Amino acid sequence: MIDKAIFNRPPLAREAFAPLPVGAVKPLGWLLRAERAQADGLGGNITRVWDGLRDSAWMGGQGENWERGPYYLDGLIPLAWQLKDEALQETAERFLRWILASQDEEGFFGPKDNPDWWPRFVALKCLQQYFTITGDKKILSFMLRFFAYMARRLDAQPLGLWAIARAGDCADVVLWLYSLTGREALLKLADKILSQGIDWTRHFHAFPDEADQKRAHPWKELERQLQADPDPWSEAWQIHQRTHVVNVAMGLKTPAVEYALHGGQKQGSAFDAAWEKLTRFHGVANGMFTGDEHLSGSNPSQGTETCAVVETLYSLERLLALSGSARVGDLWERIAYNALPACLSPDGWAHQYDQQVNQIRIDRYPRAWYNNGPDANVFGLEPHFGCCTANLHQGYPKFTAHLWMAVRAGRGSETAGLAAQSYAPCEVNWRLGDVRVRLTVEGDYPRSERVRIRLHLQEEAQFPLLLRIPAWAEGAAAEVGGDRVAGEPGAYLRVERRWRDGDVVELTLPSRVRTETWRHQTTAVYRGALLYALPVPGKWTYGGELPLCDRYAEPTGPWNYALLPERGFRPEEDGARIRCAGFRCADWREKDGSAGDPPVRPPRGEAAVEELTLVPYAEAPLRIAQFPTGRES
Repeated sequence: MIDKAIFNRPPLAREAFAPLPVGAVKPLGWLLRAERAQADGLGGNITRVWDGLRDSAWMGGQGENWERGPYYLDGLIPLAWQLKDEALQETAERFLRWILASQDEEGFFGPKDNPDWWPRFVALKCLQQYFTITGDKKILSFMLRFFAYMARRLDAQPLGLWAIARAGDCADVVLWLYSLTGREALLKLADKILSQGIDWTRHFHAFPDEADQKRAHPWKELERQLQADPDPWSEAWQIHQRTHVVNVAMGLKTPAVEYALHGGQKQGSAFDAAWEKLTRFHGVANGMFTGDEHLSGSNPSQGTETCAVVETLYSLERLLALSGSARVGDLWERIAYNALPACLSPDGWAHQYDQQVNQIRIDRYPRAWYNNGPDANVFGLEPHFGCCTANLHQGYPKFTAHLWMAVRAGRGSETAGLAAQSYAPCEVNWRLGDVRVRLTVEGDYPRSERVRIRLHLQEEAQFPLLLRIPAWAEGAAAEVGGDRVAGEPGAYLRVERRWRDGDVVELTLPSRVRTETWRHQTTAVYRGALLYALPVPGKWTYGGELPLCDRYAEPTGPWNYALLPERGFRPEEDGARIRCAGFRCADWREKDGSAGDPPVRPPRGEAAVEELTLVPYAEAPLRIAQFPTGRES
């Protein structure tokens, strides 16, 4: 593992934080169990059990030659080195050895029969991570040769479909390589790549896609137009590309990449504009925006694709580093602790293509998706389409990798301290100056509001810890050696002192129950970073032998409850349950395999008041998490 974080080199804009190398942060506690389940499930077996990767062209085989190999590798690398799993590392290095050996004299690499730029963008992210593990400068030489080839070829072979929407991912790697090497030609290349891509800055400020795409651009009509004109810059394809939920998720980081290169007020404010509009018109309570496959409005029965979940997380991880906004950390946590685990089976073998915030059955019923198939809601190996099967693997490992980041020292490029972005249990091993620091985060966050950060040092050292205080944590405080310091919600608390081996930071993040109002005046219930849901009793059936089979669930009890928030909420101390009052809402019925649109402020009438028990969102595969807000009369 390299022993320095890569900060932006001038003239790039100065960023707030820099990611630590892969393997510097390792999971502990429940996060370790989640990654271990992934490794023991599909993460460690997918090349053996799935045709999409069984004979991958990205390992020299005759199989799939587009995005699935790089997608899988992008999550496999951090998973393998965080877990120190030699079998996973060997699988990753089989891909990496072939990729590094595939480069020709001109600099091109990858499967020769597919010249598409897009999958190479993902492969470059894999090489970026691998360099931080090995420090092998041959990887940098490989990347420089490819980028020189790209600079020569882009006029004759401009970015095509998918690459135009995802250009920011490639430009981000180019700027990283510039910061390492100082090669000024890379700045020109990044500018050219961005100029050939969708102008996400302009799009997010204008945002013409407020409507559910089923109403704005019915799929059958749009599909006919797409087939009639293959030009990715045609009006139909531009509608398709800018409303595709995964493109939007990836595009969120692009204005910040542009800002790093050129500055600009519009670039600097584009993410905030984007998030406000996505939340207002397409947002749901688990922190995501809907897209089944394209932006689908704010109905909590619309789906959100798993690829969109993990790509939004990665965009927010890049934005955390580039902007230093504590608010971005709040958005990131909500998705990571709710939407991410909800789309994965606990055993690590199955996932959904589309999850629903209000999800009352899991089956093949043809739902009101925009253009996804009926099996998109099923837990399985490859429901609907295989992109998520390959891409889901980056979710937890990259989340782990970004739990702590480096803080730059003054005007230099050395690490001055460490910044905590979230408090899932983990271990950090890093060097600050000449001192090796091992830091462990203990506790059951986000369920627990108390976090213990224990430091182990070879010798005493002076440095700051920056502790992100979530906006909901009113009354937050850190205590070290008897000194108590209050933390401001929605900001970083700086704790700087001369640290000694065995020092402990006791951090308290008060996690009171609170509610938020969503579509149709629905109520969502939160405690800390967790969303809570009413678990719907259900019966599971299986389309074969576990674990490699489709999994279905149908409700066996009622789900159509309205909440009575004014009657209060009673959380258990450990955060496992929240009790509250509600009533059956007879007018709220199932429609097309999903919960119908929640009724607005339904009156209780003669319905009996019942005690409801809510659980963390991801623990309830069948659930209601956006409730009609009931009236007593």
